[in-house]
Amino acid sequence: MDIWNGTARQVDAVYRQGTNTTYPLLLEGGKVARQYELDRENYVVVDHEGVIRYVSDWRSQLGVRFDGHAVRQAIDQALQAIPVPEPPSGSGVAPASWGAVKSEELVH
Repeated sequence: MDIWNGTARQVDAVYRQGTNTTYPLLLEGGKVARQYELDRENYVVVDHEGVIRYVSDWRSQLGVRFDGHAVRQAIDQALQAIPVPEPPSGSGVAPASWGAVKSEELVH
């Protein structure tokens, strides 16, 4: 979430490239950050239902709040919580969990 309210180009240059982030970012999130009482340099993972799965430790010193492992773990857990839709009847496709799909991708 970009609470700095910079342009997409600025956020890409300053944040995305600096952290090698590949997940979506909320641009111009200052209003949302104020609702959650977050200051700058906080990291939040929100799942598909709007549930917050991770918030960085806001008490930590600025400059050291990013925990890539914790963020990626929260994203993985959020993705695993997404229900797998049933395939249309007669499609011959069996449902699979995100973990199974992810494991299959890594094998190929």
